[in-house]
Amino acid sequence: MTIYRRFVRAKKGMSTVFGGLFFVILILMGFNLMLWGFIQYDNYNTTLRSMNQNDQLAISENLVPTNPGAQNFTSTSFNIPVNNLGGTTVSIARIYITNISPTGGTHCTSSDPNSQGSCIVDTGSGTQNCAGNGLCYFTNGNVAAGVIYQLIHVNGLTLNDGSGYKVILSTTRGRLFSFFYPWPVNVNSNNPGGQFVTNIGPLSIYFDFKSFNFTQGSQTQSQSAFCVPTSTTMVYWVEVANTATNSGVTLEASTMMEMQPYSANGFGQFVRTWIVSPTSINPASITPYNQNPVPVGNPYYLPPAPANGAAAKTPVYFGGTSQSGTGGINLGNTQDNWLTFIGFYYIYQNQPQGETIPFMDFKSTAGYPGTC
Repeated sequence: MTIYRRFVRAKKGMSTVFGGLFFVILILMGFNLMLWGFIQYDNYNTTLRSMNQNDQLAISENLVPTNPGAQNFTSTSFNIPVNNLGGTTVSIARIYITNISPTGGTHCTSSDPNSQGSCIVDTGSGTQNCAGNGLCYFTNGNVAAGVIYQLIHVNGLTLNDGSGYKVILSTTRGRLFSFFYPWPVNVNSNNPGGQFVTNIGPLSIYFDFKSFNFTQGSQTQSQSAFCVPTSTTMVYWVEVANTATNSGVTLEASTMMEMQPYSANGFGQFVRTWIVSPTSINPASITPYNQNPVPVGNPYYLPPAPANGAAAKTPVYFGGTSQSGTGGINLGNTQDNWLTFIGFYYIYQNQPQGETIPFMDFKSTAGYPGTC
């Protein structure tokens, strides 16, 4: 009996030990599970932040091929001039070239035995015999932020054979920027001597006699604003076009014009005016500008330019004495010449962007129109 009692007491002690060990194991398993959850959640947040950052960098890319699109041709190479108007370096990963009008040859078409479709141009020494005259490749494809007129050199084919080509620049972040060669020409019949236009970002601002105009009173027919009357309330007209093919442009209410007379010796003599509603064609019809979408607002929305045609011009009216205001423009009785600047602030690809441009010089006179 003594031995049996000892065995029972020993068995109870072992149960206590094993029970304690099991409890400790459960605690450790719970702690490990909680720690694993924290680690996975931290990894998720890190990945999410990284993806958001990559998305923001991709959105900030704004690579703009410039006229004439392709240049410096040889028998087997050419250059592509580009501007980087975005906030980050753009790296070109691949260039796609498609012959959309094979009037001069069948290169880069499905009839081309070498490319059997669009020509694909990679970096380095080239891997595609895309045009029948050597391996295709390009160099100088890293375009730093703010760089103007960098030349991307394409070797292995040429575009100046009389056909029409679409060229797509694909970046390492998955963005696509394209242009056509030959570069589309926008013919202005009102300006046979050439184009009077200033280009900023995706916008083209025209300032020929038919594009920079004004109205007074209840006029519906505008007239050239290079000479205007003094002591008269006016609305200025400026024709603007969106040349970007990948996004529309919406003008913000802070877009404004500033006019400085030659005789000014202080800021008090400046005249400023902001954009007004697209229905404000004259001082008698001015309504405040509301940049919200219709039907709540009535914004200036400039649609994307067609891929192979001229961008549509939109008249933009200036006549607010304050942002989202009215009142018209009145230069007082100052007879002078005025240096004019316009600050365009707009939404492009869902991102705000703005530039200030030197625009033109015009004259105000009390003897209008006889003393112009």
